[in-house]
Amino acid sequence: MNRAWGVRGVLVAILMLVASLAQSGATLRVETPAGLRSALAQARPGTVIELAGGEYGKLEMRRARFTAAAPLILRSQTADDPARFSGLDMRRVAHVTLDGVVFDYTFAPGDRLRHRPFQMRDITGVTIRRALFDGDVARGLGPADNGFGSGFGFWVRGGTGLTIEASEIRGFYKGIIVNTVDDVVLRGNDLHSLRMDGMNLAAVQGVRIEDNAIHNFRRSPNSKDHADMIQFWTKGTDRPSRDVVIRDNLLASGDGLFTQSIFIRNQEVDQGRAGRAMFYRNFTIEQNIILNAHLHGITVGETEGLVIRNNTLARNARSVGPRDSRNLYTPTIRVAEGARDVTIQANVTPRIVGYDGQPSWRVARNFTIQHEPRGRGGFYGAVFTGDPAVPAGFGYRLGGQLDGAGLGAGRLQP
Repeated sequence: MNRAWGVRGVLVAILMLVASLAQSGATLRVETPAGLRSALAQARPGTVIELAGGEYGKLEMRRARFTAAAPLILRSQTADDPARFSGLDMRRVAHVTLDGVVFDYTFAPGDRLRHRPFQMRDITGVTIRRALFDGDVARGLGPADNGFGSGFGFWVRGGTGLTIEASEIRGFYKGIIVNTVDDVVLRGNDLHSLRMDGMNLAAVQGVRIEDNAIHNFRRSPNSKDHADMIQFWTKGTDRPSRDVVIRDNLLASGDGLFTQSIFIRNQEVDQGRAGRAMFYRNFTIEQNIILNAHLHGITVGETEGLVIRNNTLARNARSVGPRDSRNLYTPTIRVAEGARDVTIQANVTPRIVGYDGQPSWRVARNFTIQHEPRGRGGFYGAVFTGDPAVPAGFGYRLGGQLDGAGLGAGRLQP
């Protein structure tokens, strides 16, 4: 038999076997970028692609549609030696899970701060779990940019069904950007060492932001950045975000410069371009711990159906800026006076701004704290223990006024 034809026959048999296994929802083990491309081309609903450790370049998928009952799963074979991708571009994909992989961005000449190395468009049912999004610093741009995080950690626009959980996002200009996506879960993630924004969302519906740690930003103090840990906005959009829960998150500036913590401005309404139809709808913000040094601790614009309850906001003196302004560097709760059906209840905060007897507002059982003078009620030293710059040791003082009172974030109880 001709040796060349024998080799070709073996290769054909292997490809047929891969296709058969993929069709049956089997697990395929891949070790090279070429092997991954072949596996993706053959994948069917239920296929699991296990990736050996190593570099796989850019992961690209177009019009790859699987099912909720039998998604395509790409996962690293071992956590100690994960698969690494230098880029991600997925468009019109359905029911894909990425598990335990690394998305590693390297700044290149010509990249801008808003570069999107890892992006998706028009998705359905995508899950990213136990991933690392590892950023890089800018070089050759200018003194306010060089040496600080560049690019977006993860950017997505359009679709329904996105989950990012148990993942780490670090070292970028912005962390997670979600635009015009419904049914979003951002849960159990660790975002840190970012320059500007942690989570940035617009025109989204059905969102849960739960149990995340967003902390220790690496700000550019000479820039004009308005950094936010969690930001919602409406500018230039034609539908308001609605049905949003922000719960059980730790937002802590640590040793970094101050940021705005939860900032939900409604530009389309407050700048007069839209009316009640563009009010945010049904937001719940509860059980969050905010240890920061900017007055926008929890700030919410024009909304219909807003609950802010059992949050604790305390000033982290290590993160104050250069101005001589206690008010600017103290986190507060602030709600637009035109908001409707508002409940602000059982929070621990230095101040609440926006309530002026509106009949649809309910403001009750909030506890006012202050960091000076010592002899006045609610003094930090009397109600807290530990340093707000070190969240692990910060909590309610045993036997103090907040011990067992059912006020603020329950995780701070002794």
